[in-house]
Amino acid sequence: MNYVFSITLLAWLAFFPQQAQQDMQSPCSMQDMHQHAAKNQDTAAGALAQSAEQRHHALLDEERGAIGRGEGFGMAFAADHNGYPGPRHILDLQTELKLTPDQTAAVQKLFDEMKQQALARGQEVLQAEDELERRFRDNRPEAELREQVLRVASLRGELRWVHLRGHLAAAKLLTKEQIATYAQLRHGGHHGVGGS
Repeated sequence: MNYVFSITLLAWLAFFPQQAQQDMQSPCSMQDMHQHAAKNQDTAAGALAQSAEQRHHALLDEERGAIGRGEGFGMAFAADHNGYPGPRHILDLQTELKLTPDQTAAVQKLFDEMKQQALARGQEVLQAEDELERRFRDNRPEAELREQVLRVASLRGELRWVHLRGHLAAAKLLTKEQIATYAQLRHGGHHGVGGS
């Protein structure tokens, strides 16, 4: 069975399971199946492409929503994964981490400041993205489009830094033991600050 046929058959089974089940129950040869799959290859490929595009658009909408709410949406993964805990997650795990009242207050203050900065910078990112789309819609000159792309990239970098800086500051508020516990709870292993 060749690769294209295999993929087509799998796509057909995934997107049209009822039809595929009926087809499989009727007696037919491998050649009949191949012809049937080839006939429906465009339909299945179209469904796969549409599904991927829908997931992509849903992810973009999810990202926009998270930015609008001041959430990190994975922007600080490099820090979190390498032992620099996030303020929001520390607050969520304060019982397990056995935070002192002073630590809790300090982390809450850090989180509130980070969130405020992320909201402000996030609005700038969303506005810059909208402006980029408007410029493309208006068929603006290439130099102007490039300038706006660089503006969006710069603002996104600053927004990401807001979240990463929050993780750097949060790590200074915890003990090594608390950081190790955090890594175990979040990632199932020991990721000490600066470690892997």
